[in-house]
Amino acid sequence: MKVLKFDLNEEKTSYLVVTLAGVPGPFFRPSPALIHASAGGFQLCSESDTVGLGSRLIGKGFNVICSYMYPVGENYRFPQVVIDLMRAIKLVRDHAEEWGVERDQIVISGQSAGSFICMATGNLWNRPEFMEKAGCAGEEGKPNAMVLGFGPMFCGQKTDDGLTYVPNGELVGDQTPPAFFHHARQDRLVSVYQTIAMLDAFERKKRPYAVYISSVGDHGATGMPNRILHPDGAVGPCIDDWFELCWRFLQNQLGISANAQPPQPMAPPKNGSMSGEGSLFAPLLPPKNGVPVTPADLPLGGPDNLHMPFNAAFQDQDFTVFK
Repeated sequence: MKVLKFDLNEEKTSYLVVTLAGVPGPFFRPSPALIHASAGGFQLCSESDTVGLGSRLIGKGFNVICSYMYPVGENYRFPQVVIDLMRAIKLVRDHAEEWGVERDQIVISGQSAGSFICMATGNLWNRPEFMEKAGCAGEEGKPNAMVLGFGPMFCGQKTDDGLTYVPNGELVGDQTPPAFFHHARQDRLVSVYQTIAMLDAFERKKRPYAVYISSVGDHGATGMPNRILHPDGAVGPCIDDWFELCWRFLQNQLGISANAQPPQPMAPPKNGSMSGEGSLFAPLLPPKNGVPVTPADLPLGGPDNLHMPFNAAFQDQDFTVFK
């Protein structure tokens, strides 16, 4: 295993952690790659959020698993987070031969806030002004598929000029890549209607999608790597409930071989350790200067009030609508 780190903007407010599961050799087949954006309410970002989906995809033959550590808190800006993710996608493509990546099988995934960033990137990667800033002349910054969990898809965003509201459902078009959605019906932080509205948008535009909606579970439940038994006796969802459905979706949409990657020689671990700072399997550290986010702080979003800024701080303030 080999771990690399790349800054994604001049201010060094975002970076990409790249974990190479194996070393390309004479019998190596190019494989898909994953870039994951974590949950965190736009206030914190954790590399450990990548492990649940990333480790399972390594088992399916993915050789490259990346954590997109986007700017948070006071540094968070839209659309900079989209431009930086486009740079991350381009970076993986630029190293495709070196890292053993199939250039047209780059998957982005996100949970909660990270899901919004991925969806916005899937919708906006072909905007000329974004392409220019990301250094893309063609489809270098295009994701080939998305895995999106419990995201605030219709969402207020902080920009350099103030506040803007991004209605992702209205931005879906021919440029939008296939997407697999997962969400829990009882989510009290980001309503399941956020996902339902995106399914409606995908269907109207005839874009490929699939979905798993759990009948139980609160915010983040479907992204849990392990199942939780609730006090009322309900058995909560976890990634295992939908992973195989998602995998088949990715195989069908991207033409991924059903055969797993053959065993590969492993790179010698750095300093004799398989974990540590910057590693995919690094321990979760408490966020610095994190701002707690609770359900009381955020609008729920529902069938009659879906189109509203996500963060409660945006209420009673002027904002523009991104188009």
